[in-house]
Amino acid sequence: MLDLNEILTVGQNFMIRKVVQRSDTAAAYSKDLNQFLSTPTIIDLAIRASMETIDKYLPDDYVSIGFSIKFAHTAATSLGMTLTVKVSIVSIEDHEVDLRIEAWDEQGEIGYGMHKRSIVSKEHLMKNAERRTRFLTNKRLDNFGRR
Repeated sequence: MLDLNEILTVGQNFMIRKVVQRSDTAAAYSKDLNQFLSTPTIIDLAIRASMETIDKYLPDDYVSIGFSIKFAHTAATSLGMTLTVKVSIVSIEDHEVDLRIEAWDEQGEIGYGMHKRSIVSKEHLMKNAERRTRFLTNKRLDNFGRR
């Protein structure tokens, strides 16, 4: 069994910086918000930073999978400003890793939250996905046969 405490440490972190572009705004949701950074952009960067914090330290046959995220977007960030997202490991228990998310721009904090990732073997992940796909395929065949 993989002991994550031998690979990862509480406090381990990764930071990503990005200048806010038009494609990062909430324009897809509202024309009134087309000058402001969208929450999904922050979440995307937090997930990417989380994977950088964890995955490169895992054995090749393991991967981290996100299963929970809670985020509060507390202030607006405009086009051209620099977004910084930092994630830090706050706890490691069995096969789960909890990460704190911090986000800020030149004016200060713009959001915070928590993200949970589970460490799984790639083989186990693929077997579960194949089983779920087989179930769906069989269900479609059953429904097709009933017509």
